[in-house]
Amino acid sequence: MKKSLRYIVCLLVVVPMLQGCFKDVVSYTDYRIAAYEQTESNGEFLRSTDLETYAFYVDTTEWKVASYEDALARRITNKTTGKTLTEPDAVATFDANEEYQATIRLEAEISMLVTVNPTLKLYAYRKYPLPENLPSVDTKLYMASWRPSHSLSGWRIVNEFYAPPTQE
Repeated sequence: MKKSLRYIVCLLVVVPMLQGCFKDVVSYTDYRIAAYEQTESNGEFLRSTDLETYAFYVDTTEWKVASYEDALARRITNKTTGKTLTEPDAVATFDANEEYQATIRLEAEISMLVTVNPTLKLYAYRKYPLPENLPSVDTKLYMASWRPSHSLSGWRIVNEFYAPPTQE
């Protein structure tokens, strides 16, 4: 009787611990972006109605978006060799009526995300390391055409057309 009680207790301890060994591992992330735009320094942030979002499975330490035209053309350039890539590994779906307008599925260990706002002629990019077992990430991106290029919440927002206000 003592032996079977010890066996039962042992099973009750070991079986719940083994349960974690049989869980499915998610090896992708649906990266969802709620994008907002602002045209004046004191203006209201409005939901973006036109975005182009895509990803290359490369690291931003080795690759860059060379210009607004390149961002619009879905082209990135290797910082060392000058080689260009023009076929993104993933492209987002866009629905202006959704809370998070852009959704892109990322499946590589590291990604370079690029978002282009053709209305404001701005683009933003960031490095994104894929977390394990995180099937969805919701983020917000604020783009302001009145600001020079800057970094915000992991994004590098580039405004090539920024002109400082003139002093009168």
